Amino acid sequence: MAVILGEEHDLIAALHRGTLGAPPWEDFLEQLRRRTGADYARLFFQGDHDWLQSIRIPAVKNGAADINEIYNQEFGNTSPLPHKAMRLNRVYSLDDFLDLNDPRHIRFKTLVMQDADIRFARNMRVAEPNGGEIWISLGRKKADFSASDGALLGSLANHLAIAASTHAELERQRLKAGISADAIMRLNFGWFMLDASGRIIDMSEQAEALILEAQTLRKSPDGRLIAESADAQGTLRKFLQMRQAGENVVRTVHLSDDPWLDMLLTNPPADLPSALQPLAIAFVHGERSSSTERSRHLANLFGLTIQEARLALHISRGVSIREAAILLSLTHETARLYSKRIYAKTGTRGQADLVRLILASIVALT
Repeated sequence: MAVILGEEHDLIAALHRGTLGAPPWEDFLEQLRRRTGADYARLFFQGDHDWLQSIRIPAVKNGAADINEIYNQEFGNTSPLPHKAMRLNRVYSLDDFLDLNDPRHIRFKTLVMQDADIRFARNMRVAEPNGGEIWISLGRKKADFSASDGALLGSLANHLAIAASTHAELERQRLKAGISADAIMRLNFGWFMLDASGRIIDMSEQAEALILEAQTLRKSPDGRLIAESADAQGTLRKFLQMRQAGENVVRTVHLSDDPWLDMLLTNPPADLPSALQPLAIAFVHGERSSSTERSRHLANLFGLTIQEARLALHISRGVSIREAAILLSLTHETARLYSKRIYAKTGTRGQADLVRLILASIVALT
């Protein structure tokens, strides 16, 4: 089946667009299936790991089992599968690809193609430098593919390799972004962009979560950021007034004691897109878990008693030993004794050193 140059360009464009699809490459596979008159088209992507992504056109109506389950249960502990033996960038027919006298190969065809009536096929494997691979398969039930069909599939090899490389990198970046986002969530860090009246122009996911909780911050019906604490709201209002007057100011606001939550009000970066034009940025940071949970983590990490851990937590927040003693219903002398034990057990030399240790420890992520 001949394909004109314009159609081939459309196919290549769909292939590269497909790296961003969810699932990827559905439109490309459908176009390729129509161009070659195939009854079936399937693409497998495997990154630099054992996990497979699979796209099949048409999709199996009854809902197929997960391809990784099939792969691992049926073939995971056996010798290399037929598709792994294919040379890169070479187009194989079904006879080249499988030995249909071998029951294991027949089983592989049944599970992978998921259509017992497929009698003719064209298959190809491509790889990218970091270990990612794409294996693509086209199948027909009644008539074999033409030489031009095979040539078309072969002409896509380099583009498939580029698509595999792009998709593999996107998968790695998504993983890194997911881990980074989780760390930010655990640090309870978020930000708001505010206009002159305090309306929220934009905000991070963690900031939005704080708004939904509505314990320390909320969004008014007209979109303004509101602090539940009267003192905090007063500081926010005065800060915005000073910013409207053209002053470059920075203010800190304490929002909550348990969990501990603070807000930094500052000027927006100069390189933000002009369409946003916020007057101020509000950074929110604090503890994600309660004081009880964090005290338990501190006790486990540094070998403290629960009471010592509670005192250490107060000290890390900048509370004096005398003030912490009152909060914990301790005498000043007992609190001082506990503080000496804390410094000895943690190997720190004072309050500032202890603060640095706790903020740098894994407890900051709890």
